[in-house]
Amino acid sequence: MWDWHPDKQDKVTWSGACRSGLKEGKGVAQWTEHRQPIDRFEGTYRNGRREGVGRYSWNRADRFEGTYADDLPNGFGTVTLAGTTLSGEWRNGCLKVGDKTVAVGASLESCDHQAEYTTETAQLPN
Repeated sequence: MWDWHPDKQDKVTWSGACRSGLKEGKGVAQWTEHRQPIDRFEGTYRNGRREGVGRYSWNRADRFEGTYADDLPNGFGTVTLAGTTLSGEWRNGCLKVGDKTVAVGASLESCDHQAEYTTETAQLPN
């Protein structure tokens, strides 16, 4: 599995099946850095790419839950970052809420040319 900042001690494990050397079907991908768990994806892969409903968490508080297409959030999804939850229709890893943009798996620059979507905003209780 690909790692964006590899180190000899950093690992990623996949609990699901593989087909032709690629992740396939339901399972869990767990990344570790300096022997500590970090990012985690629970959901479905097709041909090595996230597809369908899944949950990606960066830590205990920050996460994305929703639909993936071609390895990016696409369709309805909810992101929770720094105590704020935003829900709505994602396109190619981008969600726009008023003058704010959230990108997951995509660059913010790639979101600049996309239209605003219908969204809901909620504050999480402490």
